[in-house]
Amino acid sequence: MAARLTIALLTAASTIVVTMVVAAPAAWLSGWLAPPGPVRLVEPAGTLWRGSALIAISDGNQALLLPGRVAWRVDPVALFSGRLGATLTHPLAAGEVRISGNRHGVDLAAGTARLPAAWLVLFGAPFNTLRPGGELLLTWSDLSVGNATFSGRIEAQWRDARSALSPVAPLGDFRLVASGAGATGDLVLSTLSGPLLLEGRGRMANRIVRFNGTANAEPAMRPRLNALIGVLGARAGDHVTLDWALQI
Repeated sequence: MAARLTIALLTAASTIVVTMVVAAPAAWLSGWLAPPGPVRLVEPAGTLWRGSALIAISDGNQALLLPGRVAWRVDPVALFSGRLGATLTHPLAAGEVRISGNRHGVDLAAGTARLPAAWLVLFGAPFNTLRPGGELLLTWSDLSVGNATFSGRIEAQWRDARSALSPVAPLGDFRLVASGAGATGDLVLSTLSGPLLLEGRGRMANRIVRFNGTANAEPAMRPRLNALIGVLGARAGDHVTLDWALQI
């Protein structure tokens, strides 16, 4: 009798645990993504395994909401074996975004996405002063990201660039390429078109980006862009030197 009761209780407990895991609400993710992390889930719906939510990114002082809901599907078999296997979809991404990984790092399959350039303010100075507008086009190869490592290539184009500090619009189109192969990586900034001229190079190490470059303007546009360029760095003749340090 006691054995039967024990088996019945264990069976009931197992059923309850499995039911809780399978039907675990997506809202649990909000707790896991609590500060100090930059990602917030807003209005989550569904379960941990199949759900959707709005995404907000915070720099600790402000949060910006990305238009449209992200939907996810998680492979429970992979998760129970100690691996992450998930697929994300979002209106601003071209196709599905596939993620895999383990406790050592995360792999992201190649893809593209479009984001509002206003999200640049989350990187701090000087973007929070510029209050940028326009669009960011992101293109990335297969990426591997560890605690302090990065392998792959990311290209970000700031198209139809604008700033609330300048009546000149657009300021131009710009491209930033980041490439890494382990503990370090390189960045290259270039101007594709427009009156504002930005260029420079940077180095990534231990999740710190150090960037040096210059900001200038086409001669005919310097009087109108002089104030804006002065916000970007220190004056050096007819141009400004860029010396930025960002934590990623």
